[in-house]
Amino acid sequence: MAPRDPYLARINRALRDLGSSVSLEISPSGGRLRLRASLPTPDGGWKQRRITTAFPYPSGVDQARQLAEELGRDLELHRRGLEAFPLDRWLQPARTPGEDSAGISGQEAVSRTETWWRQQRRRGPSADVTWTTTYAAPLRPLLSQADVTIDTLRAVVESKPIGSCSRRKAALAATAVAQALEMGTEAVQELRVLGKGYTPLKDAAPRNLPGDDEIVAVIDGLPSGWQWAAGICATYGARPHEALLMPEVENNGLVVIRGGKTGARQGLPLPKAWIDRWDLRSKRLPAINLDRDHRTVGSQLGVALRRHEAPFLPYDLRHAWAVRAIHNPQISPSLAAKSLGHSLMVHTSLYQRWFDSASMASLVAQM
Repeated sequence: MAPRDPYLARINRALRDLGSSVSLEISPSGGRLRLRASLPTPDGGWKQRRITTAFPYPSGVDQARQLAEELGRDLELHRRGLEAFPLDRWLQPARTPGEDSAGISGQEAVSRTETWWRQQRRRGPSADVTWTTTYAAPLRPLLSQADVTIDTLRAVVESKPIGSCSRRKAALAATAVAQALEMGTEAVQELRVLGKGYTPLKDAAPRNLPGDDEIVAVIDGLPSGWQWAAGICATYGARPHEALLMPEVENNGLVVIRGGKTGARQGLPLPKAWIDRWDLRSKRLPAINLDRDHRTVGSQLGVALRRHEAPFLPYDLRHAWAVRAIHNPQISPSLAAKSLGHSLMVHTSLYQRWFDSASMASLVAQM
């Protein structure tokens, strides 16, 4: 990233020494250089913007620096009231040399997005499945498009019902395209906002989750390997693939999830009595092929529960653990979030209605 690049850091210091308010940085795709500066707006205000240049990094640094100096001069003349700022010049989208003015086709946009997405960080073994299901599938309508614009991406998102999981995924995928094609921060933010409104539990109520007696009755009747995996989900709130691939129950009763969707963590047993009930310290797994991606492995627990006519889904065991933790005064929301392997913000967002219910019940008890 630009702030950590010593070469750009020296150039930006030199620009500041010249009195320029413009700095250079590398675009998210790592391909081109951008100018960062506060620019005047038509209403008389100022707003920080990033202007993507046509110059690649690092070979185009000298040209980008000259452009930064020109922008700095235009800004200084505007601040002194000597000249109007040429917004049209600086806010025109940049194109690489030789780029077709007709734009980028859908197939090319999806290809560039996949390349960009894989470069953002180190991807795990399930990267191919994640790309296919979370990005490639929602972006399929783009493949027939001759020119991808912000209007095209907006249409992809708006074709899905408001507040639905499919709309959230479409917005996530469309945002990735906007970032990969360097459409600008405003386009990225607009697409993100279009996808808001979905939560996995938005239609759930406490009565929809299984009670402890119902959970015990089902898991007691499962074969040994499936009983152990389902018991890990119920007792520790583990995700299905984590229960099958990554857990080790320690002698003190904590579970260690080695890896997983959000990295390694420890988890609390709730209730602790279930450890002995299903002998969770003695690891035993069902006879299935575990050498597959996380999504496929995790889905097998759902198949097993349906086969044994369980009236709930594997993830309901995780949600039931979270609600159980809310009503346990010894477990803070922060500790529960860490045990489940997600952030406190995600935790409170998902389970807000249960937090509210628990708070109201506590107040009534004190009246």
